[in-house]
Amino acid sequence: MQALQFSLKPNQIEILWNSQQFILPQGLDAIQQQSLVQGIWSELAIEKMIYLIEELLESEPQLRHIQGRAVTSDPMMKLLNQLFFKTSNLIDRIQLEHAFNDFIEHIGYYSRQVAEDQQQVFVYFVTIREMMHHLNIQEILIK
Repeated sequence: MQALQFSLKPNQIEILWNSQQFILPQGLDAIQQQSLVQGIWSELAIEKMIYLIEELLESEPQLRHIQGRAVTSDPMMKLLNQLFFKTSNLIDRIQLEHAFNDFIEHIGYYSRQVAEDQQQVFVYFVTIREMMHHLNIQEILIK
């Protein structure tokens, strides 16, 4: 089975699967702007973010048939990898869930680990998590 390829951008989400390209019209900027109140990270903001991402992923019915492996070369994924996964090139669902739970429990700590203009990496993280859940992705290969 062919791996899903994705790129999460500020203005859109691009997914390539089975030679079909899907472009979701809201990207990381819109998700962040609609979720965070005055740029403050909180559990409530993350819950709102999860809801928005779920709605976005479910807006494309064909994506429900995806399962397996995903591949990305997004620079944001490389930063996320350094923060949470100690630069592993392959991240599975279990690793991701452990890191996500750690992030939720220590939001303040992690938000101080990156510059303010890099905090979109956390929107990226929440989006990756929801993609793994809703698109049934078992692992992500970072190229």
